[in-house]
Amino acid sequence: MNKKLAAAMALLMSTTTFAGGLGQPISLPSAKVLPKGVRNFTYKGIITNPSEKMNASGDNVVLADPLMKKITFGDMIKGQYDPVDQGSLEQKMMAIGANENTEMGETVGQINMAVQASVPIFAIGINKRHTLAVAVPVTRYSTNVATGVRHTNPGMIDSLRQELAVETGSTLKQEEFDAKFGDPINSKLSEYGYERLENENNTKLGDIKLVSKYKAYEGNKSAFSLVSSLTLPTGQEADVDKVLDIGGGDGQLDIELGFAHDFYATKYFTFTAAAGHTVQFADTAEKRIPFTETSSLTPDVDRSTFRDLGDITKGELAAAWNYHGINLGAGYAIQYKQGDEYSGDSYADSRYQLLEKDTVQNMQTLQVNAGYDTISLFRKGKFFAPMKVSVGHSRVISGKNVVASPMTTIDFSMFF
Repeated sequence: MNKKLAAAMALLMSTTTFAGGLGQPISLPSAKVLPKGVRNFTYKGIITNPSEKMNASGDNVVLADPLMKKITFGDMIKGQYDPVDQGSLEQKMMAIGANENTEMGETVGQINMAVQASVPIFAIGINKRHTLAVAVPVTRYSTNVATGVRHTNPGMIDSLRQELAVETGSTLKQEEFDAKFGDPINSKLSEYGYERLENENNTKLGDIKLVSKYKAYEGNKSAFSLVSSLTLPTGQEADVDKVLDIGGGDGQLDIELGFAHDFYATKYFTFTAAAGHTVQFADTAEKRIPFTETSSLTPDVDRSTFRDLGDITKGELAAAWNYHGINLGAGYAIQYKQGDEYSGDSYADSRYQLLEKDTVQNMQTLQVNAGYDTISLFRKGKFFAPMKVSVGHSRVISGKNVVASPMTTIDFSMFF
């Protein structure tokens, strides 16, 4: 039994963070399974500080990039719901010699985030070939947000303020104008029914994952396992009333099918190749339906938006070295997610299609880890239990429409 335990010290599942889209792997793939009747408890602590993302062109941009926009007279006019107010503002615009493209200023912002995820995993060997596991992720995050405005055309702003001042009963309009140019981001959010951008700390349950691993073949030089998982919609989704929120899950069902193939190069050295495909089932969800392609801000909410999140395909290569309890490993992963599809009955089809923008994703990552296990000491009767501690680190080397910040994983595993 002790030799089998030594073989089972590899992680039982390779999964990713950030439900609904692509995330970095938090473990290396392996074809190994638990011996019959052996149970395993693993705790994974994941730490990352998202600060950058890769856009649709593959370029790195800061998370606050959507907050940095130019403000024109045209933007002000579009913000007036009353046609009378729109016409009045257009007249004043022409009176001061401006047009819809005249720039008034630009919004600026900064976002700092810290994300920690705790993932307890319990697994059991059903028989010598079949292992079942359940993972229950919990995400804790904090956000620090600062927004402001830079006036690039103060002379034109003063002229417009003077035009508003000569209008009878214009006090309210002047206050609205000052609010829009004093704190334009939160002013627009309030107008559309969003919550203000504020510093926040929150904890959310994630999507529980059930994993099955079946070893279909094992020989002297290699082993081959079939891996499947079912992701349950238990996680709390991102709040549609917040422009900056991290969902614990995406609220829909996923099924993943894949394989892992180990090649035993030597007694201590193993190569692994793995691949998998995740089907994300269609459902309905509460979504805000945007007006234009350039901005996702909108007051319109469809509480039964049909969505079909794109399926995900991944491939992984890894190498692991284990020598008398010292564990070193490295891996490469490539992932691709298809685009999402949205539709509904409350608004024009073209507006739902705006939700599909930049939902195609791809990502390539590199991962390294190092650890130590007590298997050899346990076999000699010098330690009370077989366990393992390790630290992993991963980086995104290329991608599109994905978070680009590095991630660190701390891992504790115990067998009993």
